Amino acid sequence: MRSKMKYAPEDIQLIKDQLGSQSLPSIARRLNRSLTALEVKITRLGLSHTKSYTGMLTAGELANILKIDRNTVMQWILNHELDSHQRITRNKKKFTFINIDDFWAWAESKRHKIDFSKLELDALPPEPEWVAEERKTVRQVTNYKAWTKKEEKLLMEFYCCGKSLGEISELLGRTRESIRKKINRVIHNKQ
Repeated sequence: MRSKMKYAPEDIQLIKDQLGSQSLPSIARRLNRSLTALEVKITRLGLSHTKSYTGMLTAGELANILKIDRNTVMQWILNHELDSHQRITRNKKKFTFINIDDFWAWAESKRHKIDFSKLELDALPPEPEWVAEERKTVRQVTNYKAWTKKEEKLLMEFYCCGKSLGEISELLGRTRESIRKKINRVIHNKQ
């Protein structure tokens, strides 16, 4: 019969430090243990649910709380500088985690991107004071409006004449961001 190998204090610390950032098979290899033995030890240490162990929200959980699509949260991370952390839970599944405090700091400067009226009271504690005021403001729902050939032609005429994005957006009744993106798409498609 095989004798049990005891875990040294530095091994336990390594498990706590690496859990979530490394896959379990790679931690097991570093400790020279079997995957089953490592899983048992993690459970005995009370660290078995690595998602809840982080104390952060996944992108999907944040999306559900804000009542938006998960891909919107991922776009905020990729294109709008929302801080996030990649973690591996259990064997190989990767999750994108967002610290609630980081989210609130980001949301304060990006209030226009979030419809706070859909956010339930204290759904993401600690809730900053400014959120109560934002809940009361009515958000204009923006729906995508397809570009017509005439609008594209006018857009390029205005752009080539040197008009600013603000002027073009007023003339065409579209946001500056949609004008900027459309100009980039039209220019790249012509090349």
